[in-house]
Amino acid sequence: MRNKSITIISKQLMKKVLWTILILFSALTSAVAQTNAITSDEDSTISVIAFFNKNDSIEYSYSKTETKISDSDTTRTSGVEAQFRIVVLDSTSKGYRLEYTPLSWKADNETDSVKSGIKLEAKSQTPAIFTTDEFGEIQHLENWRTIRDKALPVITKFLDDQYEKNPGIDSIMPKKNLTSLLKLGFITEDAAKGLYGDFTTMFTLNGSAYNIGITNTTDSSAGYPVNISLLATYEEPDTADENSYPGDYNIRYNALVTIPASEVQELTSSLLGALLSKELSDKADEVIDDSLDVPMEVRELTDYHFFLNGWPKLVRKQTIISLGKETGKVTTETIEWNRYRWNEPQDAIDDTNNSAVSL
Repeated sequence: MRNKSITIISKQLMKKVLWTILILFSALTSAVAQTNAITSDEDSTISVIAFFNKNDSIEYSYSKTETKISDSDTTRTSGVEAQFRIVVLDSTSKGYRLEYTPLSWKADNETDSVKSGIKLEAKSQTPAIFTTDEFGEIQHLENWRTIRDKALPVITKFLDDQYEKNPGIDSIMPKKNLTSLLKLGFITEDAAKGLYGDFTTMFTLNGSAYNIGITNTTDSSAGYPVNISLLATYEEPDTADENSYPGDYNIRYNALVTIPASEVQELTSSLLGALLSKELSDKADEVIDDSLDVPMEVRELTDYHFFLNGWPKLVRKQTIISLGKETGKVTTETIEWNRYRWNEPQDAIDDTNNSAVSL
């Protein structure tokens, strides 16, 4: 009876883990969508360049929803909303130092609340300090070791509590395996940046220039051909919107990549083998063969709207992962500015800390 229960649980768990792993492939489209900086005449291009001032402070709202599509049924599976603040600590001819501070969050359900809550708590242990070049392209997470040292105990304690409440989980997904996997998220500076996907998404295009109008390209630098359609335009000021300025611009792209089933199966099998118990990892190949016997298609639709000074005012990103014709997952993220203070003294910014909008 126990073996049967484990088998049922394991298949459900594996399918959830499969989708989590598959989402990692969506980074392919983000990685190549802005790889080709264009160097033609300025009059025919739009350059994404930051023109920030010391003490600039801007607050953003972030939302993320996930929808599962299966057998023509569409089900919203999760939703999270949050807010964060970015403050320019320093502005020089060589670049900027930006401080990222999370402010608040809420989630649709208890599961999402737990996941987003522990992530917020880990990020809230200390503000993140990012450095950029003169164009605003992210260079370093300056204090990533401090973040690691403060965040890991929070995450580890959370796992200890969950495994203590549900001791049966250890026979399915050993705590030491999961803990080791989570620690990999802080093993390098680049890995630690993954905790701040909302922030790094905003600055993905900085340091690049794009031809005005529509450009269609194919990029294979990530290992698979990615077909990209990109539109770059200046926006007409909206007279009804006091925050619409001459010089505001819009960059949007549609990126599509198809990954062969055999390669998706191989990577997924390796990751599941490292995560699950030996008993369940031995069953993983069977589940993978059943679930991943068709090519995977990843499409990313991203829409960036910038203020003329280079601050993003709205970013919308939709990632669509499809396995065959009837199974898929849609993740939609939106980042939008709430309020800002341009070039004001730090004490004026500090006065607003307790009045931040709560979700």
